Amino acid sequence: MTDTLPEIAATDASPETKAIYDQIMTLTGVGSPALIYRHFAVFPGFLEWVWEVIGPELENGHLVREAPAAVRRMEQISLPSMSKQDLVGCGLSEPDIQLLAAMFATYNRMNPVNLGLITAIRMMIAGEIDKAQTSTPLPPPAPAEPATMMKLPAPINLNDMGADLQKTLLDISSSIPSTHGIVIPTLYRHLTIWPDLMRRLAPGLANAITTGDIHKKMDMTREAIDPLTQEIIGRALARDLSPAPIPDPAKMVETLDSFLVTIPQLIVLTLGLEKVVET
Repeated sequence: MTDTLPEIAATDASPETKAIYDQIMTLTGVGSPALIYRHFAVFPGFLEWVWEVIGPELENGHLVREAPAAVRRMEQISLPSMSKQDLVGCGLSEPDIQLLAAMFATYNRMNPVNLGLITAIRMMIAGEIDKAQTSTPLPPPAPAEPATMMKLPAPINLNDMGADLQKTLLDISSSIPSTHGIVIPTLYRHLTIWPDLMRRLAPGLANAITTGDIHKKMDMTREAIDPLTQEIIGRALARDLSPAPIPDPAKMVETLDSFLVTIPQLIVLTLGLEKVVET
């Protein structure tokens, strides 16, 4: 099977790593730490360094409010619609449909936040920053309300899926450029909680990716988040952090470049799904 990105799952995390995961989940109102943070945890000390950059941003609440609002102002992509009856036909109960709505709300909150944070981390590691950049002070703290009070279940592990679903996820994820293993977005693993739903959604997602319909909106997404990214970098530089404790910065930059295709793509797709799937 094709290699996937190494990670430290929340269930396998050390107490120190789990504490950071818990803070990320609490401050962003999500039920599981994103894959990129689980990957950071593979490298001793690196997730802790990342937290020095992103922790103040999340604790303040400003980014968690502003980033999702910025991308929602864009026109959304068109995907095949699904009615509630279609969802029932895919095996979803009413509580399942409520969970699906919470899933979309969670991802549509967290992915724009992650785009700003991960872009900042990538630029800092790569040294692609203006060290004279002015620091914009954070506004007074006002932690954002959770996107949903519903806790999301754990995503399905690839090895626990049927062979056809494994192939489906690998196929639609392989469009994401990566030199260090296929990046399988956690959203796709969450959607396979309902195998027939994932089978129904996959062709529309794959078509939107392969036909290029989403690329323009991905660029618009990056542009919408860029001002927030620059603020994050300026404030991190003002704190005079030590260099990132990562053994191969160039390799990590390549990995982050994959995520910086994945995240804008998922923002566009998940906003589109939220628009056309009747929950």
